[in-house]
Amino acid sequence: MLHPALTRRAWRCAFVLVSSLATTSCGGDPPPPIPDPPQVSLTVPEGNVAGTSLKLRAQVSGCEKVSTLNIYDREVFLKAFPYVNGDSPIELLAADIPYAKPLVGIAASLSLIAEVVCEDGRKNTSLPQPAIFFPVARVVEDPEGNQVYAHPFAVEGSGSNTSFLSCLKTTPGGIERMLRHNASGANSGRIDVPTFCNGSTVITPRHTGTGGTGTGTDKRWVYTPDNGAFAILSKGTTFQRTSQTPVGLKVKDLTVDPVSGDAIVRSKEGLIYRVNHTSDIQGANAVKWQYQRLLIGDPIGQIVINDKKIIFASHIAYRDDNSAEVIVEELDIDTGELLKTTIVRKRTTAVMMPVGGFSSDGSILYLGYPLPEDKSVVIACSASLPGCEDATSKWSTGALAGEMKQIVTYANGTRVAAATTQRVWTLDATTGVVRNRETRSVDANGALHVKYLLPGNPSTDLFFLNGPAPQGNTATLPVELVGVDQTLGTNGEGRELFRYQVPVSMGAAFDESGRLWMRTNQKLLQLQPSSQYRSARPQ
Repeated sequence: MLHPALTRRAWRCAFVLVSSLATTSCGGDPPPPIPDPPQVSLTVPEGNVAGTSLKLRAQVSGCEKVSTLNIYDREVFLKAFPYVNGDSPIELLAADIPYAKPLVGIAASLSLIAEVVCEDGRKNTSLPQPAIFFPVARVVEDPEGNQVYAHPFAVEGSGSNTSFLSCLKTTPGGIERMLRHNASGANSGRIDVPTFCNGSTVITPRHTGTGGTGTGTDKRWVYTPDNGAFAILSKGTTFQRTSQTPVGLKVKDLTVDPVSGDAIVRSKEGLIYRVNHTSDIQGANAVKWQYQRLLIGDPIGQIVINDKKIIFASHIAYRDDNSAEVIVEELDIDTGELLKTTIVRKRTTAVMMPVGGFSSDGSILYLGYPLPEDKSVVIACSASLPGCEDATSKWSTGALAGEMKQIVTYANGTRVAAATTQRVWTLDATTGVVRNRETRSVDANGALHVKYLLPGNPSTDLFFLNGPAPQGNTATLPVELVGVDQTLGTNGEGRELFRYQVPVSMGAAFDESGRLWMRTNQKLLQLQPSSQYRSARPQ
């Protein structure tokens, strides 16, 4: 019988289906289902770490056996790890991280990804996890867990003989204390002190005698501006207070005589005192002499001591004719007798008081004056010759962005660091030429302000601490540390080497070998030598 075309097509389809079923029933197995990919999760227990390594944790499921666990920063492979089971610990060492990458830098800003590879070849990756890692050489934990101020902070000795000085926070009206911890973090002394600490307190370097001869008093002076000052002896098992300024003397700034260890103090009222490093408990017999000029001006910069002379600068404004002078005075350190007064600069029209700083020997006075449109200029003047006007100054910079706040010298006096509110400029001390790379300042992050310049002497490195803007008259603590190094070559341009920020507060200080330490929370951290940071970020 003949079938219509449609019927014939239907029979053919049925025959193919039956044939297929027959083949299956004769032993032909379908392909196995494709297994699901493995799953991997990555955890960063502490997202902002300053330390010798960065600890992570990884968890894998879906592999009968893991071949390898790879860690990436974005698309950059960092390191392969064996995976054991469960919640597996992983540790990235400082050398595993490519700091030279533009998106990474120091401190390393990482976006970490874990990749798991099963033995059968299946693989998968985790979601990216952010982490900040700042490599340091050594970490010392404070086992007492005291809520001390991160700043001020001082480091004594070096190596295994390192100890640390900090101020202990107290309740309002309570007794202020200073603590000393040794290199293992254990408490090795505490003393009650006659004034309180805050973010502006200064702890001077240990007095080692002229030229660091080791014949000094081993004492330090501690002062908080607009409050008193006291001397402490911290040596061996001894940790005690040995002197203080008289009750009621409000300190503006203080410099230690390199020969005797006495303090040369400028009071808030502008008087100059020599204060003995040994006195009774109230400081009643501490003052050796006092100097007061007839017309007291506003202090400029720090006091300098050189060749038994005390050198200091003042700004004096005259209301009767609207003029102003910058004067430098020299006193005999033994008697307080006035040796010389120099009118370094006189303006017929009064201007705002400049920010100032001396060269280490007191022969040059650097002055930072405000300019319109939130700019400043720095000029270099002879501290012993009059007439430092525009044409007769040693040099003058162009306009620098920001209001000038601090001026210090470093690199054995060959460089000048000038800090405006949020920017740091490095200047050639001989010519005043800006030595920042591409003449761009190195800035505090975001809305932070530059608070403390930490010059590395004799090194050409410079460090500075940044913090929130002051709250009225209340000093704020630093939260960011920036390192600036100098490129090789004739110009020696300054560039940012590293930058590390914490959510709480930090302090930083050099030990007696010139290594920089940082304190944050209960951790004391010795930074790597600058050469190691440099090798991680080629110039």
